[in-house]
Amino acid sequence: MPHDSVRRATPLAAVLGMVLVAAPALAQYREYYVRGRVVDARQKPIAGVQIRLVDESTSRSFDMKTDEKGEFKFAGLPHAVYRVTFALEGYVTGSDEWQLDAPQDRMKRVEIADVVLASEAQAREVERLQSAHAGVEEAGESIRKGDLDGAISALQKVLETSPEDPNALFYLGLSYAGKKMHAEALAPLTRVTELSPAFPGAWFELGVCLGALGEPEKALAAYDRYLELDPANANGAYNSGLILFELNRIEEALVRFETGLAARPDDPELNEMAGRCHLHEARYDLAIARLEKARDATTDPEKRAFLENLIVQAKPLAP
Repeated sequence: MPHDSVRRATPLAAVLGMVLVAAPALAQYREYYVRGRVVDARQKPIAGVQIRLVDESTSRSFDMKTDEKGEFKFAGLPHAVYRVTFALEGYVTGSDEWQLDAPQDRMKRVEIADVVLASEAQAREVERLQSAHAGVEEAGESIRKGDLDGAISALQKVLETSPEDPNALFYLGLSYAGKKMHAEALAPLTRVTELSPAFPGAWFELGVCLGALGEPEKALAAYDRYLELDPANANGAYNSGLILFELNRIEEALVRFETGLAARPDDPELNEMAGRCHLHEARYDLAIARLEKARDATTDPEKRAFLENLIVQAKPLAP
């Protein structure tokens, strides 16, 4: 039932006036039948939610609680625009506005879509995730500007409240790697591969760091996983090929370089290393073709001179 927040004595004349208009007033009092349900984020009904409707024009209010099924019903609401709140301890108070301001000649049934209340714990989690997202975006912008120290500082703040955020961990590892702090980059990058094992970038950066730290077999394992996820990637093929070449595993290295060349056939570094593999195999005609292609695509004078010298040495040996 509606109630006024302030009660006043009613003069006799006013009483007589109310008698004269009683019939139309009663008709207006039974215009809307409103029903709905309050649920949590998993669509589970919430019982005992305090619902308050306040008529925006008169401040008249109506109150009700949801039943064990999370349902509520308001029968005989007069037409009005209502401010609505849904409150229960442990949940974030919800609010809505019901536009029921059209006068009705007969009772109109209105079904309200499920009202979803988030628990305070869920709300804190959403806030934490939003804050982490903003911090990672800030760090990403710092990385793009070359401010790796700024990125590290921002990411460390994110990880204080979201220690398992894979994006923050990845960018932190990337920032450390960019500063050649490969040992510091290992822990966050390794954790990313545990949290998101199908994320290729983490495996690639882990391979870079392990290679720089003198762990060729571990680096190869990281690159192998990377190439499983992104088999046609020329950068992964080149980096792993270099490690195999340095380990004198020439045949395996050549496979990697040729894999990279399938994606980037004119790449000077890949052509150079494929040519050098052919030199080791005494396949001089193939070596010369690769080295000449690398030389012609190279703009660095010193590199061109180095490649030209290899070509000159190989030509007398070619069939």
